[in-house]
Amino acid sequence: MSIKQKAELLSQGSELPDFRNLGVLLRILLVVNVLALGTVLIIEAEPANWLPRWFDMAAHLELPLLCCVLLLYLAHPLLQRQPLWRAWALVLTGVAGVVAGMFPLLAGQVDPMVWRWVVWSLAATVVCLSYFEFRNRRLSSSLAEARMKALTARIRPHFLFNALNGVLGIIRSDPRRAERALEELADLFRALMKEQQELVPLSHELSLCERYLDLEALRLGDRLQVHWLLDGCPRDALVPPLMLQPLLENAVYH
Repeated sequence: MSIKQKAELLSQGSELPDFRNLGVLLRILLVVNVLALGTVLIIEAEPANWLPRWFDMAAHLELPLLCCVLLLYLAHPLLQRQPLWRAWALVLTGVAGVVAGMFPLLAGQVDPMVWRWVVWSLAATVVCLSYFEFRNRRLSSSLAEARMKALTARIRPHFLFNALNGVLGIIRSDPRRAERALEELADLFRALMKEQQELVPLSHELSLCERYLDLEALRLGDRLQVHWLLDGCPRDALVPPLMLQPLLENAVYH
């Protein structure tokens, strides 16, 4: 599963998997083939027949399975716009339609027992969707914890207390400066809590650093001396988000 998947989807734990993600597609193929093996182990009493029976079942299964995977890949944008119950219904309907149409073609005749394959395929589909549902729910808490740890790693907790104490110290003597400091603090934490998946212009990083230094100046006053060397600096250059702020914070701290 790609890490770039939206955290909101994982945290809700009630969304369809990304059928255009290679890892998801490979898991579907693996789970269905494991279910086929399990079915053979249940219905075949003789261990010597397990492998041939599984190969025979796989021969009938793989082409409809690949067609179903291709259908899910193509229909993923449509499924994402549907409520969960309707998306599940569409997935089950599509799988049933592919299986009901493919197996008679593979057999070369109308198979009166095709309904068994349809029922088995629907059961396998429910197992796959339930697996991804369970996996998303398990990942949601881990993702939230990881995001919180990442946030605390980006900025020292004492900075927040120092900034608030600095605001309290000037709120009566210089209310305009205190208001600006609170706005800078809100902008800083908004940037820290934002999903960091895209490159940002260097000018954005410099602006974030200026807000940070302005807040530190409340505590350090004239002791904080900063000299910017930005001649020839490409302000529109794309850089990883929050690349400069941790370096600047370490410089101020040490």
